[in-house]
Amino acid sequence: MKSQPKKILICEDHQIVIDGLISIFDNQNDYTVLDYVKDGDLVLSIVKEKLPDILLLDLNLPNKNGLDILSDIKLLNSEIKVVILTMYNKESIVKKVKQCGGDGFLLKNCSSEDLLKALDSVSEKKTFYIGKGVTITINETDGFTEKIKLTRREKEIIAELIKGYNVPQIAKTLFISPHTVETHKKNIFKKLNIHNSIDLITFVNEKNLLS
Repeated sequence: MKSQPKKILICEDHQIVIDGLISIFDNQNDYTVLDYVKDGDLVLSIVKEKLPDILLLDLNLPNKNGLDILSDIKLLNSEIKVVILTMYNKESIVKKVKQCGGDGFLLKNCSSEDLLKALDSVSEKKTFYIGKGVTITINETDGFTEKIKLTRREKEIIAELIKGYNVPQIAKTLFISPHTVETHKKNIFKKLNIHNSIDLITFVNEKNLLS
């Protein structure tokens, strides 16, 4: 028997963004939009009424900021998944979202593919999802990375991989050949005993390398 679609509440104050999100979900069967809310003060009451599985939450809403809303939602029901959808691409904000219990962080210029991938990820796992292009780094002095002897270049490549960039993009960013990136990537996976980029993101978050 096919599972019921996950119920989404959109928390966003720009109608054009709301309309775009609704159109994305209209074209697939795994998610359905319950409603949308534009006022930060109303989010909690609508969550209690509608009981969504997932909130797509803007950080900049009228009357109440997204971080406060996120904290309130997690206190109300920690099982509700909250994915931030914002224009603010700052590492400090990503960390605050994670500390407040957020389940994912996406930029508003993300693709529909990345959006759906994020929702699939947070629905199935407890891993914090980081969307493509989000600014994040790895602490160069972290004891764990020193223990397993990651090189500076390997750390740079890990940072790019967990942003969602592929081998050619990383090669262009770091001014090295795709073959060199691929070699480093294989060495990283071997050192960390992982098999793909999803495992890498999980590993990085479990070890609190972004904290």
